[in-house]
Amino acid sequence: MNPVTKFLILIIYCILLFLFHNIFIIAFLCFLSLFIFYLNLGFSEIKKRKLILTFSFFILIVNFVFLKGDIYEKLEFSLRMVLRFLGIVFSGILFSKNDPNEFAYSLMKIGVPYRYGFTLVFTFRLVPLFDFESNIIRKAQRARGIELEGVKNILNFVRYTFFPLLYSALERVDSFTQSMEGRCFGIYKTRTFYREINFGKKDYLMTAAIFIILAFSIYWRYL
Repeated sequence: MNPVTKFLILIIYCILLFLFHNIFIIAFLCFLSLFIFYLNLGFSEIKKRKLILTFSFFILIVNFVFLKGDIYEKLEFSLRMVLRFLGIVFSGILFSKNDPNEFAYSLMKIGVPYRYGFTLVFTFRLVPLFDFESNIIRKAQRARGIELEGVKNILNFVRYTFFPLLYSALERVDSFTQSMEGRCFGIYKTRTFYREINFGKKDYLMTAAIFIILAFSIYWRYL
């Protein structure tokens, strides 16, 4: 499918996650995302996302502790937050596995200025890069004897993994900015392409299908 079609599916999927408040529907959508992730990348790729799973547990605990209300309401709200977070993150990672250049070309084909198209490409390229760097940081901290696994070591995990990763991200973005300025990025209003990405029949059918699903979900939600 065209990358723009896949992006529309991702956006509507995220809308559906927040459209419904029923915990079972949200759980179904979340596990649907995880199942597709498993079919495409395998269970080993899920196990590598320990940072995401740990942060999900952190979200669950923080919401449950600081929210007001009875235990059932706090638990249900916390689970909704975690399931939505997992669904969005894993579907986003799955989408980021597509070639970002093809996605940019598709956006520019439908009239999006190439400056904005490059911004999206840049974002999706950084997701797997930061994931790779977080693994390097964790291995480096383990080599120093810092324990990062388990619930008791969440503060260590945040201190010795998140903050170095944040510093690395800011440093890399600054480097990219200087590189783009040195190449006079954005000096021309239009640009040429080596190859073009077009829409096919499958793309039109899938786009129609997902908008029908969205319309039906809105109707069912507010019926």
